[in-house]
Amino acid sequence: MQKRILLLVMICLSVFPIGIYAFPQITDSAKVSILYCSPGEEIYELFGHTGLRVCDPSKNIDIVFNYGLFDFNQKDFIVRFVRGKTDYQVGVNMYNDFIYMYESRGSGINECVLDLSPKEKKEIIDYLLWNIKPENCVYRYNFIFNNCATKIRDIVEQSVHGKIIYPSITESMSFREAIMQYTKNAAWSQFGFDICLGMGMDRIATERELMFLPQNLNLTYAESTVVDSTYKVKNIVSSNEQIIPILREEGKQWFTPTLCGYILLALIIALSIFGYIKHISFKVLDTTIFTINGIFGCVILFLILFSQHPFTNSNYNIIWLNPLAFFPLLTYIFKSLNKFRLIYYGLMSIVLTLFLILMPLIPQFFNDAVRPFTLIYLVRSATYTLYWGYHRNTKKGQNN
Repeated sequence: MQKRILLLVMICLSVFPIGIYAFPQITDSAKVSILYCSPGEEIYELFGHTGLRVCDPSKNIDIVFNYGLFDFNQKDFIVRFVRGKTDYQVGVNMYNDFIYMYESRGSGINECVLDLSPKEKKEIIDYLLWNIKPENCVYRYNFIFNNCATKIRDIVEQSVHGKIIYPSITESMSFREAIMQYTKNAAWSQFGFDICLGMGMDRIATERELMFLPQNLNLTYAESTVVDSTYKVKNIVSSNEQIIPILREEGKQWFTPTLCGYILLALIIALSIFGYIKHISFKVLDTTIFTINGIFGCVILFLILFSQHPFTNSNYNIIWLNPLAFFPLLTYIFKSLNKFRLIYYGLMSIVLTLFLILMPLIPQFFNDAVRPFTLIYLVRSATYTLYWGYHRNTKKGQNN
C-alpha cells in the first residue's frame, strides 16, 4: 500500500506544465493513442485507468495527457468527495514516467493507436493544449459520466471528421453489472458500492455509456469504425497491442460480507435464544448494533439528499439501514422515551419482515450480504418484542 502511494506521489510530481512552453508543430508521422492500464488491488485502482498519448519521435515528443489527477490536500476533500463535488484535473506526464507507475504496480498496458488524419491529430492536440492551461485544466469529476475514460472518448468524438459507429452490444448490461466485472475479487468494495448506489445503477447502459470503464473504452474503440462525408468506412484504430504484460496475480477475498453476515447472524440467533431462556436483555448489544445501523443510515440518507454522485438517490437500502436506528440509544439517554422502545422494536420487526419478503419485487439489486445483516436486526427486534411484550410486567421485566 505504501509503495503504491509513493508511486502515485511520484507520478503526480512528474506532471509538468507543458502549456507554458512553446509546443512544437507535430509532423504527419506523429501518433495519438489511447493507453489502457489494467486494474490494481486498491479500491481506487479497481477499474483501471486511461491516458491519451501523443508521440512524435522526430520532435522528441512522447507525453501522456492524464485526466486522473486530483489534490487530496484540497480543502474539505473528503466532504466534497462524498457530496460528489470533487474536482479533478488534467496534467501531462512523460510517457516513461506514466508507464513506470503502472508497470510497478503489476498492471498491464494496452495501446490503441488512432487512425487519424493530420488535421484530426492537430485538432486533438490543440484541444489538449488548451485544456491543460491553468484556467481550463480543472473539471468536476463524476465516476460514471465524467472521468478519465469518458473525457478521452469525448475528445476523440469531437475531433474525428465523420460519424463514429460503435459496435452493437451483444449482451445488455446495467451499470452495476458492468462494475461487478471488476469487483468480483473485491467483495467488500462491491458491498460498499451496492449499499451506497441505488436503483439507477440497475438501468441498462448503452455501449457509449459503458465506456466509463477504461477497459470498455479500449475494447470498444478497437472494434469501432468511422463513416466520413463520402460514406467511406474505416477502422478508427490502426493497431491495438499490449505493450506491458499483466504481472499482478489476482487474489480472491475469502472472508466476504456475506460470510461475515451469516457468521454474525448465527451468533446473534444463539445469543437471542440464550437470552430469551435466561431472561437477559442484552441492552448493550442491541444499542451498539442499532447505533451502527443508524450511522450507516445517516450516510445513505446524506447521499440520497445531498450527494451529486450519480444513482445515489432512490436507494431502497434506506429501509434496513436507517437513521431511526438511533432510537434505542436515545431511549437510554432520555428516560421519558423508555415506553416507546417496545413500539419501536415491534415496528422494526414488521418493516424488516416485509422488506425481506418483498425484496425480489423491489426494482433494485441487493447485495447477497443484505439478507443476513437484515436478519440480524430482525432477530434482535423480534426477540425484544416477543420477550418484553409478554414479560414487561413480571419481576424480571422490571430489569428492562
